[in-house]
Amino acid sequence: MESQFRNGKQIYSLSTGPSLPEWLSERARRNLNKRDSAIRHRVEILQDFTMPCASAKIRQSPDAQYVVAIGTYPPRMRCYQLSDLSLKFERYVDAEPVDMVFLGEDYAKFAILGMDRTVEFHAGYGRHESIRVPKFGRAMAYERSTCDLLVCGSGREVYRFNLDEGRFREPLLLWSATGSTAAKGNQAHADGGATCIASSPTHALHAVGAEDGFLRFYDARIGAKDNGVNSFVSLDIKSSTAGYGFYEKQDGNIGINAQLWNPGEVTSVAFDHSGMYIAAGTKGGCVGLYDMRSSKPLHVKEHQYGLPIHTVQFHKGSGCVLSADSKLIKIWRSKVAETGPLRGTLDNEQADAGSSIGSVISNVEGAGGLAHFTVSGDEKDPEGHNSGLLLCASDQPKMEAFFCPALGAAPRWCSYLENITEELEVSWLIEDSYFVLMKKRDFNF
Repeated sequence: MESQFRNGKQIYSLSTGPSLPEWLSERARRNLNKRDSAIRHRVEILQDFTMPCASAKIRQSPDAQYVVAIGTYPPRMRCYQLSDLSLKFERYVDAEPVDMVFLGEDYAKFAILGMDRTVEFHAGYGRHESIRVPKFGRAMAYERSTCDLLVCGSGREVYRFNLDEGRFREPLLLWSATGSTAAKGNQAHADGGATCIASSPTHALHAVGAEDGFLRFYDARIGAKDNGVNSFVSLDIKSSTAGYGFYEKQDGNIGINAQLWNPGEVTSVAFDHSGMYIAAGTKGGCVGLYDMRSSKPLHVKEHQYGLPIHTVQFHKGSGCVLSADSKLIKIWRSKVAETGPLRGTLDNEQADAGSSIGSVISNVEGAGGLAHFTVSGDEKDPEGHNSGLLLCASDQPKMEAFFCPALGAAPRWCSYLENITEELEVSWLIEDSYFVLMKKRDFNF
């Protein structure tokens, strides 16, 4: 197990070390453990936590008992049971998977969006049914209050499939948000399609990001007859993040990513647990943090790589935002932490403009290109609000896992990580003390 020391915080990588082939016998495994210290000291968080080629998405079930990952090649999904720390089952799909969402509390009901414009519905026994959407999909979300599965894609509509009635509802429309408020019949369509979508955990609100750099909000409690298919408000992410990052001309010099077509395109979005704050990532590598009651951002965080932000997530226990591009996961403050492991640890040197909002807690660097991540929880904390374990999808066969004690404790299903990290910290402290003692001894001599 390797460790990273970033911004004064220790991060443990749980996916390093060699992997043993499946065909190896138990006797050969024991012999290798005796001879090779790298194999003996490795930590295998989940058995067969790999994909043949690469993984695209990884999510944990709402009951925190299972983890499902999708990837290529060939296209497939793998379900891991956390109580047994092992692979439960594996299924192949017809097309390369793009996104997946849970429709129930466990693996018995979930949907997979494919690149061939199909949505496959899976049950506990296997694939149950599939439907086809008119445009190529990019992301999905599930609204439990209305039983609507929302699919956004390259078109100018967000398709809604009602799982209770088994039919499509009138799609949500992406109207242009740049001009003045016009009559309903004279509005122009938005430039480009939808790229990402998120549903509020407390309100029946949907936030849809689009290629034109706007974030549109829809209220699922309003029927179609009351103009419920049109967004009631739009948020200009592109203008708020303009001037940040390394894609525009700054001081007469062209940034390293000036070739990007639209750096203000919204690529990821997430609500916090209260539904009052929202974070949106852009293609140019910036993340805007907003209060739902204001159109001005509370803070704009730059990832300083100019790479698209593919995942953003709020962490309730630490009061932080976790945002990720293909190189790293950046952990930064969304507000002053009143409780949790980061209470009272504000570093004024890292704070932006004397404020705690936006100060970087730590950076998690992956061995490969990160594609998606999730914070893993347990039965008492299904959403991982107080967890410090990150499970990541990667462009390499081995999926990555990181444990950050600064975020929170390890989930109950892998509580042994607490003992391992404490022993490592004690051993490092002894080594540092011995090194300092020897230096003093040599100096006095």
